[in-house]
Amino acid sequence: MDIFGMLVWLVVLISLVVFIILLVKGFKAWGTAHTILLTILFIESWTFLFFAGSVTHQRVALTKSHDILMEKVAKLTKQVDLEMLGDRLDPSLNLEKFVPLSNEVNRLALERGRVWRGARRQAAPPAKQGEPTMYAVQLPPTVSNLPVAPPADAANAGGAAAPAVPAVDSALTPESVVYAFGEAISPVGLLPTVYLGEYVVVANTNGLATLRPTAPLSQVQQASINANETWAIYEVVPIDSHIAFAAEGSKSEEDAIFGRMDKNKIAELLGVDPALADADLLQLSPKDVAKAKLLQSYVNDGGRAPEKTLDSSLGYRVTFTKDHSIDVDSQEQRNAMEGGYYDLSGRSVDARLKRDVDEAVMFKTGDTYVFDAAAAKELDKLGVVTLGERIFIRPLNDYEFAFRDTRRLTTRARQDLLLISRELDEVSRTNTVALEQELKRSEENTRLKMDKSQYDKEFAVISEVATSLENEVQTKTKELDELYGSIIDLHERLVKRSRAQANP
Repeated sequence: MDIFGMLVWLVVLISLVVFIILLVKGFKAWGTAHTILLTILFIESWTFLFFAGSVTHQRVALTKSHDILMEKVAKLTKQVDLEMLGDRLDPSLNLEKFVPLSNEVNRLALERGRVWRGARRQAAPPAKQGEPTMYAVQLPPTVSNLPVAPPADAANAGGAAAPAVPAVDSALTPESVVYAFGEAISPVGLLPTVYLGEYVVVANTNGLATLRPTAPLSQVQQASINANETWAIYEVVPIDSHIAFAAEGSKSEEDAIFGRMDKNKIAELLGVDPALADADLLQLSPKDVAKAKLLQSYVNDGGRAPEKTLDSSLGYRVTFTKDHSIDVDSQEQRNAMEGGYYDLSGRSVDARLKRDVDEAVMFKTGDTYVFDAAAAKELDKLGVVTLGERIFIRPLNDYEFAFRDTRRLTTRARQDLLLISRELDEVSRTNTVALEQELKRSEENTRLKMDKSQYDKEFAVISEVATSLENEVQTKTKELDELYGSIIDLHERLVKRSRAQANP
């Protein structure tokens, strides 16, 4: 019992004692009837006061409970409002909250096309001779990327809610072109991890779609097809984004305008060594230089620009020194599928991107924004801004073009490989013939050496015989000379004797 309750009971006790004293003293003067009536009135009064005090006590307790509950309701309402919409006084868009996030999802899904996740690969009909192999996948009954419609008060999040994508038929139309990705299990579910190629829908019967690749698949894609039981089927190749590669939960900061980039996660997605993000390009091999440049372009996105950054990847944080207006909406209006979202001067032509007012965007003195290098330098020439920090802005990739260009380069590489293989076979054949000829020449050389050795032996014998014969010829010649001289001498003597006999 609290001090207030003790005081109440003390007052009750004192009043009771006073009542008894007065009742005893006034009994003789009042009489029995008056005394009984006064006693009854006293009892009724205190009974009324007791019930009134009990009601008041309960009312105070209930009022206090009501106030506590109302404070909790107000706090929970504010918390729910904060979770749904974010801080109303914060001008930056918080994509961790439901309404801004659902709006962003709706905007991204407007022209993304349909996506079927968890499509299971089935046995495909055999392809005809000379045709590429076909693949069959069982599509899920519903499209996976229809966003949830935001609440009715989504406009309180700092802008009107993006229109939700209407429900569409989940069937694929034959002859349509789709893009397939192999899926892997992650903590958040099935996610596409490897590109399996571009396909044409040959047929679709009750969700069983037969797909034919539009170009020969690479060995990596064929191996990935065999390794992935579930596919993600896209009608449109996912678009590139700066914030898509930011670390989860990171926000825009002074030195990271798109959020903090997680180099380890990006390196894992690209399949390269994270150490290449901080490596010196001059100390790397040509193969690693290409990987390092690719990784560094993603890691440095939105941060301070390295030296010698090209204008195509450069932005400036500019501060306006004068009030300035820029017309961002074109008078022309067309659908983005008819030529893009912007005209040649960079003004929006798609009605969904245009603002509700026809006025130019006003920039006041002291406002700070990030512009690409061309726009920042143009404003600097006009003398309305001062150029500040240099920021690296990665050029966004057109993945559909990149996939097709990669396929083209792969096909060309295959053709070059076949040509080189044929030339290598020809060189190998020629080399084999040359080796055979060299072997024959070697055998002939061996035989010639043997013949030469025999010739040398014979030459030595012949030379010896020739020398002997020459000596013998010289000897015979000398003998013949002497014999000839002797014959001449005898002939002269015979002539003399014949003359002497003729003249006695």
